[in-house]
Amino acid sequence: MAVQRKQETKENVYPHSQAKLDLYKNYLLHYLKVLSLTPYCSKINLFDIFCGIGVYKDGNIGSPIITNNCIRETNEVIQNLGKQLKPITVTINDYEEDKINNVQAILEANKNNNCVYEYFNKDADNMLDIVASKVNSFKTSERSLVFIDPYGYSHITSNKIYDLIKNEHTEIILFLPVMQMYRFADIALTDTERACYEDLRKFIFSFFPSTHKIHSDKLSNVFEFIHEIKQALSFDNKFYTCSHYIERGKNNYYALFFITSNLYGLDKMVEAKWKLDPVKGKGFTQKKAPTLFDTEFEETDNKRELEFLKEILFSFIKQGRIVTNAEIYELSLVNEFRATHAKAVLDDLIKHKKIEPCDLQGNYLDTAGAYYLDYNNYKKSPNKVNFKIK
Repeated sequence: MAVQRKQETKENVYPHSQAKLDLYKNYLLHYLKVLSLTPYCSKINLFDIFCGIGVYKDGNIGSPIITNNCIRETNEVIQNLGKQLKPITVTINDYEEDKINNVQAILEANKNNNCVYEYFNKDADNMLDIVASKVNSFKTSERSLVFIDPYGYSHITSNKIYDLIKNEHTEIILFLPVMQMYRFADIALTDTERACYEDLRKFIFSFFPSTHKIHSDKLSNVFEFIHEIKQALSFDNKFYTCSHYIERGKNNYYALFFITSNLYGLDKMVEAKWKLDPVKGKGFTQKKAPTLFDTEFEETDNKRELEFLKEILFSFIKQGRIVTNAEIYELSLVNEFRATHAKAVLDDLIKHKKIEPCDLQGNYLDTAGAYYLDYNNYKKSPNKVNFKIK
């Protein structure tokens, strides 16, 4: 049962769609700036598989125009720094010809000088194959980001996704109607005769082996379903993944999934998630009527999230060996927390004499509150400060 977008959704950008686009924009700005400044990247390739109409009737802009605007904004930053612009290829596709024509007209009138624009009018299967062929033919110094915002999930399979990221130089942002999928997962697996569930059956069997609990146990809620998809997209933990749920209406959720082979990419996406949801860092919810207790509820929710991270880190350190700053940094990101959250948790554990900082030999180390939880130290000084049970 593939999801079809209503005509009104195609013509307007509603809050849940804007939340999706905001996350994409926040990450893309980080992505472009970092790659534009690193000497290890020679070229950037951006792909929008389902571009939509570009500019909607309500005046809001879609992903292809956001992409072009982000490039322009980044170019200004790079030029102000006196640096040379990197070449960028922007590849745009949509199955509906009028949409791709509309987007092409907009982009051709607003070109960035360092960009080459390519336009396709292909169905999803063909376009995903074309993109996979392209990204796997690029030099190892090139980096690619693929934004996949389909009209459902009928074309999304593990093979299609893996073909895009297996080169380990490509990142994916994937949008899925998870509530629709979760609601019909059980019947799709038990009623194998009805063709309307064939797309969902194909998705489930593609990502989850018959031994996976999704085939035998009914998952308790949509958030558990999101977690299982996120885990499946890691391809047995070969890649880093994270998710961001988006509430469209009561009991109706979508989710964005991010896949990368680079821990720094995960760092920047987790940062983008927490920027949009500073309380829990998990997703977007529809605005509700304000109450006198909103601030108190938000503080409680935030403390609950930090307690969850504290339990994860403390359990890891309790295993009885010395834990490095690099391990703390990675473990926090994998669980979708920022380094600032990890620092706050470590501060609290040290304050309450649960753990202590030390060197590799286990001797106490006075760090003055600096734990070196960042990507640079992850790569260059992975055991600059360590932690053990007090």
